[in-house]
Amino acid sequence: MTFLNAILLGGMVAGAIPVIIHIINRNRFRQIRWGAMHLLEQILRIQKRRLRIEQLLLLLVRIAIPVLLALCMARPVLTGIETLKGRAKTSLVVLLDNSYSMNAVAPGGSHFNQAKAHINTIVNALPRGSEITVAWMTGRQSARLGPTFDQNRMRGMLAAKKQGFGTADAAAAIEAASGICAGAHYKDRDLVIMSDFQKLTWDSDTAEARQRALDLVANIPLPPAITLFRTGKEVTENVAVESLDVSRPIIGVAQNLRIRAAIKNHGKTTFEDMRVYFRVDSENRSASQMTLGPGESGQVVFSHEFDSPGSHVVEIYADADPLKADNVKRFSIPVWDKLPVLLVSGDTNPQPLQAETAFLQIALQPFTSAAATLSDLITTRLITPDKLTAKELMEHRVVVLANVPRLSDLQIKIIEDYVRRGGGLLVFCGDRIDPDWYNNKMVASATGLLPCEFAQVVDSETLKTLPAGIVAQHYDHQALEFFNDPRNGSLQGIKLQTWYKLAAPQSTRDTSVIAHLDSADPFLVEKQFGKGRVIQCCTACDDDWSNLPARPAYLPMMQQLVTYLASTVYPPRNVNVGQQLAALLPPENAGKTAVLTDPEGKRHELSAILKDDHCLVEFADTELPGLYVLETPENETIHFVVNTSSEESDLTLLDDTEFAELAMQMKAKPVSSAQQYLQFDQRRRFGREMWKWLLAAVLLLVFVEILLQQRFGMVKNDDH
Repeated sequence: MTFLNAILLGGMVAGAIPVIIHIINRNRFRQIRWGAMHLLEQILRIQKRRLRIEQLLLLLVRIAIPVLLALCMARPVLTGIETLKGRAKTSLVVLLDNSYSMNAVAPGGSHFNQAKAHINTIVNALPRGSEITVAWMTGRQSARLGPTFDQNRMRGMLAAKKQGFGTADAAAAIEAASGICAGAHYKDRDLVIMSDFQKLTWDSDTAEARQRALDLVANIPLPPAITLFRTGKEVTENVAVESLDVSRPIIGVAQNLRIRAAIKNHGKTTFEDMRVYFRVDSENRSASQMTLGPGESGQVVFSHEFDSPGSHVVEIYADADPLKADNVKRFSIPVWDKLPVLLVSGDTNPQPLQAETAFLQIALQPFTSAAATLSDLITTRLITPDKLTAKELMEHRVVVLANVPRLSDLQIKIIEDYVRRGGGLLVFCGDRIDPDWYNNKMVASATGLLPCEFAQVVDSETLKTLPAGIVAQHYDHQALEFFNDPRNGSLQGIKLQTWYKLAAPQSTRDTSVIAHLDSADPFLVEKQFGKGRVIQCCTACDDDWSNLPARPAYLPMMQQLVTYLASTVYPPRNVNVGQQLAALLPPENAGKTAVLTDPEGKRHELSAILKDDHCLVEFADTELPGLYVLETPENETIHFVVNTSSEESDLTLLDDTEFAELAMQMKAKPVSSAQQYLQFDQRRRFGREMWKWLLAAVLLLVFVEILLQQRFGMVKNDDH
């Protein structure tokens, strides 16, 4: 046993007061001789013995009352053997929620700053030499503060730590914390999970994953005590730009771009006449007003045409609540003056309109073909299959294989690498292809490049059947949704006399049919391959097998297919907080330095590393949302946008009942302040305080003393 206020034990001397009073006030008898006294001696002897017992009992009760009261004020604590040696050192692991919701500002500051203040209070109360580690619930789990045995160093590192903007993953964070606890130096171990306990992170949907992580913690040879530390109060006002969609992920100069943004009011108050701004390269271009009630969503649409090529950024900003990071969404978009397409033709007949890709070249660059003064976005280069090399692919965004009989194994590998890194491939069949070779080399399995096998050829003239047409429908696919507007033309009227039946896709997970023929055969099939895309057509791109080139829809359809295939920007330039940024550079940049400027204006020098036939520049520290600008060694500017996750914008927290239930499920102690935690930790590590029981005993003795005094007084009166 130990005492939290040992100095107050001096109050136990008050137990001598009843003894002193008893001695001073004891009865003094004056002896008077009386002749009949001898007759009462036996009775007096018995009464005297009873009075002594009564007085002794009262005296003991009166002594016990101040003694127990002094013990109560000294706050005794039941302790174990270890506490006799002094306060034992501990290993403290704090799992700190650094997700975006912790940026919410409540009375007392942001949730994140309040959490840091609580951690400092706890660290200050730890025994000197204790081990301290602070880990995160979002971002890289390997990034943490500590472990350290220096309290001042931990306070300094914590003060420098900035709030995060990512999405919390409680299960992954607890799993990482189990490894930290397993490697702790002291057997007395604490795991404190400090969070605002946002419903999104701690709802029942994630309970199973959390339990698996908690099982890892429980299976540690010396498992830690777990505390759920709730910090901050629920914020009832928050408007977020939840999404920003552009009509094209890449675009040409002077082409119209539509920007649509979805905005939601996650709060409990109405935002009236809220201003929503549209910005291009940080300059205001347009604005709109909208009113959103509690829980309501709305959309705004803007349009823009870029007058210069290069990397540009569009932005939607809602001038609403103080939680600014989710009030804005940005999108980095490449604007091209040229879209280079490589045409690999299996038939290069020099006669006019006799080559396999003759009509396709006209469709892709109509102004150039007509010698018009206007310029085309798409530029083409025509080669034969034997000229297909890695260098040719590096210089083009899309490759078209038009009735190519076959390729070498090396060329197949080159194309696979090209598509896997984000390139686009469009394949047309014809009378020259070797279907068995395609099926064995380019399909073969679910991991093959093409989505479907070429089955038998269907010839409507031979079979005496009507030509097949393309099924008219509402197209959901981005490459064909252009034709949902009748003003843009129609695919009706296209007739195929000859086509290949495309066998069922090898893998339905990454494969989809874009359009069907009225014969129920697929017309266009798409496959996601790595970061790139492949589209396979069941017929030829010239007029040998169909009237396709003669129809008005041929030109926009070919341009839409090629532009869609080129729209994969890899590596991506629009990512969420915590995701890595990367840029591919020509191989001659190997060893050179690129400079990245982050949203705070800090410049980071990055070295270009040679990988295969290209250079790679990478940057991983993207905990801060905003615009990152990369200057390449060739003085090219690339914009990267890091956005916050829209999921974290719903700031609803667990209520008191839900928080208590969560603590019970996790077998943890729920607390909401550093003082609560320290009191709990004190009882856990040093025992249970006994002052309440001692106070109850004092009150009971006072009541007993009163009863005894009344009882003994009644007996004395009866004797008289």
